[in-house]
Amino acid sequence: MMKVRRLKKREFVKIIRKFERAIKNNCYDCMGGQKKLDCDLETCSLYPFRPWVKKDNRTDFKKDK
Repeated sequence: MMKVRRLKKREFVKIIRKFERAIKNNCYDCMGGQKKLDCDLETCSLYPFRPWVKKDNRTDFKKDK
């Protein structure tokens, strides 16, 4: 495992983009190639990170007031 603190910013961004691409590819495959639908599978470990959802609908990380 690479030490994150010793990475340069450019290398760290490359790693983050690889993770984003992997999540998008997994969701695309799971949804049968449809980007427009919102995922209903709340038991998926990638559910909080699902792409193609409107930011208004993301209630996963909103703070309670």
